[in-house]
Amino acid sequence: METIKIGILGAGTMGKQLALLFAANNASVRIWNHRYQQNFQAEFERLALIQSRLGLLEKDKITAITERVIYTNELAEMSGCELILEAVKEDKVVKANIFKQLVQVVLDLRIIATNTSTLSITELASHTDIPDQFLGLHFFNPPMSMKLVEVVKGELTSDKTLQSALKILQLLGKQAVVLPETPGFVVNRLLFPMINEAVLLLSEGVADAKTIDSCMRLGANHPMGPLELADLIGLDICLSILETLVEETGDGKYRPAPLLKKYVRAGKLGKKIGIGFYSYRKRG
Repeated sequence: METIKIGILGAGTMGKQLALLFAANNASVRIWNHRYQQNFQAEFERLALIQSRLGLLEKDKITAITERVIYTNELAEMSGCELILEAVKEDKVVKANIFKQLVQVVLDLRIIATNTSTLSITELASHTDIPDQFLGLHFFNPPMSMKLVEVVKGELTSDKTLQSALKILQLLGKQAVVLPETPGFVVNRLLFPMINEAVLLLSEGVADAKTIDSCMRLGANHPMGPLELADLIGLDICLSILETLVEETGDGKYRPAPLLKKYVRAGKLGKKIGIGFYSYRKRG
């Protein structure tokens, strides 16, 4: 990738991975979080090392890659970025507040994108004063290896903004699919009813989690079972996406399984916590 400056809003799991993806492709990256994380650098270097072990990065290039990433808790540091990509909590109030602050402190905004997986692009764009320069870029987890990016146009997204975003994705080697705004776009509209149904099967005692996942891996040739995938995504995120689909479509088929709600209330959020439908905690 030609050297460009990219801004990432949010330094959680997805934000760090997106920063690594862009930095690995020669971009200069500014990653922002609302409060400063003292251990950010160590966590970021650990993430890069994991990706190298998976064969996605060359180990001898890790130092150069990490040096392209600057961490900050000042939104003004986003100035000069050709693309600012938001990847904070999947909560439209949280996202809206960040966009409102962003347009107040950064005067040279070019493209603002959101990594939302279900929320309305047009509604989020309304919290900026440049809705024509706003669109959705839905990367999939983990973004280093997942090829697809859903590119979602809001009602006011300009063709210039769309083409500029597509050029950046091409430089990343991603496969872009351009979609009109619709609840859940394509992947999540198909994926989350399956995850929800798997939770219902589990709660009804039809089969245990391992059996349900094995059935989909062996019977449908899926690389990962739906409950394993839910744990990877995060059960809180799964719940939020399903609730958004119900809200946006009015269709009860997306209503979250009671067991999913129960797990989230109990703090069983999946792999990031160490327990969800499976336990990831080391014994002993």
